[in-house]
Amino acid sequence: MLVCALDYRGDVPVLCSAPAVITVGPKPEVLPRLGQISFINSLPVLIPIEAGHVNLSAQIVYASPTKLNCAYARGLLDLGAMSSFFFLDNNAMELIPDLSISSDGPVGSVLFFSKVEPRNLNRARIAVPAASATSVNLLHILLREQFNVRPEFVVDENPNLDDDSIMAALLIGDRALIVDSDWSRRLWRADLGFWWRRQTGLPMVFGVWAARASWASANQESLRQVTKALHNSTALGLSSLFPLVAAEAAARTGLPLQRMQRYYFEELNFKLTDRHMQALDLFRSLCLRYGLLRPQHSNQASCFAPTFSSTEAASFEPAI
Repeated sequence: MLVCALDYRGDVPVLCSAPAVITVGPKPEVLPRLGQISFINSLPVLIPIEAGHVNLSAQIVYASPTKLNCAYARGLLDLGAMSSFFFLDNNAMELIPDLSISSDGPVGSVLFFSKVEPRNLNRARIAVPAASATSVNLLHILLREQFNVRPEFVVDENPNLDDDSIMAALLIGDRALIVDSDWSRRLWRADLGFWWRRQTGLPMVFGVWAARASWASANQESLRQVTKALHNSTALGLSSLFPLVAAEAAARTGLPLQRMQRYYFEELNFKLTDRHMQALDLFRSLCLRYGLLRPQHSNQASCFAPTFSSTEAASFEPAI
């Protein structure tokens, strides 16, 4: 197993020239290039592999969802974790079964905060992260489905509400977990996993694992081996090796172990059942309805760059 980071030269993603970690073990002549999300939501899938409890012959690349999306689009990665929006927006991807990053209720790490009730956000500026295609487009849909407001989405690496011109912010991943307790005391809060579940009755699929179809067709045995390793690792990460997962997550976020326990077992969901596929289909339909996805006949892979302004809206409750 080779582990490295994804870097950028200008707008072009590049793989590191030297691995940060090398684990000696059986490997094919050409290692699959596997992308993995660098947030703690992926730790149950990753920790057993990193700790050597599951053998995986692959070059593992860690990055944010958006950077991984660009690497897949440019052919720099063969398979791995990606935002569900990227998967839906690119026809040349083959879904890896029975694995996702989802929630069937509150997700805990995709949170919308506002200084005012959303009905008062007409033409207001909303800060959104550059790191996630799915969450930004989910907010776009939820706002449009429920409120008749016209906010402007402003892309920010680290959305915050210190700027008086910013009236609301979408936070994702580790940072959302870290600031939740503080921000929830003084701002309106909505958990997008709960919001989606309340409106649709379905889980929200934030991320999936998939392979470039051309690579999968030419490397079916490697695909089978990586898929098996990911499934075995996730099972261990959510059972006997969970103490390692929780400890790493707590160390990264500074949150107590009890909060990590709730996050992984009561909020996150790593399944990909028929209900999850139904939810993906609904998300696809809504993205198409609002012009967020390209026409289905397009085969051109894209990097997500959330630069739109929206005329959207939704039912909002404090501290949900």
